[in-house]
Amino acid sequence: MYKLDASDYYTPFYLKSDLFKIILVAFVFNVLAFLSFRITVSPDNLSPIFPDVGFALAALLIIGRKAIIGVWIGSFVANMFSFWDVCKMLDKSLLETILSSASVATGVAIGVIICSYLINLVNKGQYPLKTGTSVMSFLAISTLYCGITASLCVSAISFWGLSTPNHFISNWITLWKGDLIGTILITPFLISWFYRHHIKIISTSLLEAISLGIATIFVCILIAYDHPNDQYLFILILLWATFRFRIRGVSILASMFALLSSIYGYLGYGSFVVVDSEDSLININPFFGATTVIALILSGFYSDYLHRKLEV
Repeated sequence: MYKLDASDYYTPFYLKSDLFKIILVAFVFNVLAFLSFRITVSPDNLSPIFPDVGFALAALLIIGRKAIIGVWIGSFVANMFSFWDVCKMLDKSLLETILSSASVATGVAIGVIICSYLINLVNKGQYPLKTGTSVMSFLAISTLYCGITASLCVSAISFWGLSTPNHFISNWITLWKGDLIGTILITPFLISWFYRHHIKIISTSLLEAISLGIATIFVCILIAYDHPNDQYLFILILLWATFRFRIRGVSILASMFALLSSIYGYLGYGSFVVVDSEDSLININPFFGATTVIALILSGFYSDYLHRKLEV
């Protein structure tokens, strides 16, 4: 498997131990999975956003193969807790609960292995967000990754009788969209902030960063108080982040906006709400996906332009 040199990503001293890497990955994956399980939509109570899937990919790209073990353990434990009540209600045995959880965890692990391999292969082991072209390839492979993961996981829960067969397509679409938005938001955020070799070309200030954060919160408040179409102001904020803070700025603002707007939508506030809180969460995802994808691609091309200009 292609990979960057270990020194290309910042590694805290406590991550030198392989055992601690596995434990930390499993713990963080668990926390993110439990948070996503707190918000579910019909018909089979699947979450509309899975940040744990994005974290799994970032962990494998940053830490390496050891992260796969942590991803599998984290997914297995999270799904054991998630499936426990359902299996009791359906009179499933403990063995069936364990096997269904293991099947889903294996599906996640297979998906993240394939995706990380393809990303490193296409980028020849280099930083996957270095240029606009590499960002586009990353997003394309991430789309495939989420399709593989959704297919394997929905097949597993259907095989073990935790979902009815006629819900397969709707569950697959919900899971694929949730995996994709989680990957788009979380993976670039983590790998860009852990990558060591960002070149500071544009002079930015702490005051400007704070102003950008306040503007993001202000737009979220406008959405919460149901001002029509105010969510599209976020496009202007992303453009500001793109040309001033590049991928790091885009990723952190998109994550902040996603978190706040998802909370508002779930509680029934704002212009994202269409019928009820479940519908609002489903409708948030395409907006997040489209705006964040465009901003990430623009920031990748702009970073590449600035680097080339610096070399001349």
